Amino acid sequence: MRNKKEVLAKFQDLRKRRLAQRRERFLSRNYRNCKHNVRFRVKGNGKCGFCRNPELMKRTKGEPFVCDEEGTARRCELYECRNTQRTVEEDFEEILCSPARCGNEYPKLAIMIWFLQDTERRTRGQRFWLSVQESLRSIISLATGGWW
Repeated sequence: MRNKKEVLAKFQDLRKRRLAQRRERFLSRNYRNCKHNVRFRVKGNGKCGFCRNPELMKRTKGEPFVCDEEGTARRCELYECRNTQRTVEEDFEEILCSPARCGNEYPKLAIMIWFLQDTERRTRGQRFWLSVQESLRSIISLATGGWW
């Protein structure tokens, strides 16, 4: 069985990698990350993204502009990312704090968190036994003069 230090080191490494992947996914120049992209359900085709940038709407005179491909977002001059570094990190921390969400999105991290928390928790019996041991140590050191 692994000890707490090994699991903690592995947890920190995996957390760092998952956060980097999340940053890459949510800060990349992608049509899903654009502040102006609005996704509507299109009959038979699932969802489709349309640009709702006011400046583009003026240029096209209110005609819908489909922005549903990677290349379109990369070439767009009016692209604005809806996420920031801070919001991505806050969302990641929020996920790690919620056991259900963490278990769904990052199961390995959830297991490591559970292990690390479980090693710190002690039952009543364990706490009682530790207090008895401490009391016995104190009595023995008192009787043998070890406390001087």
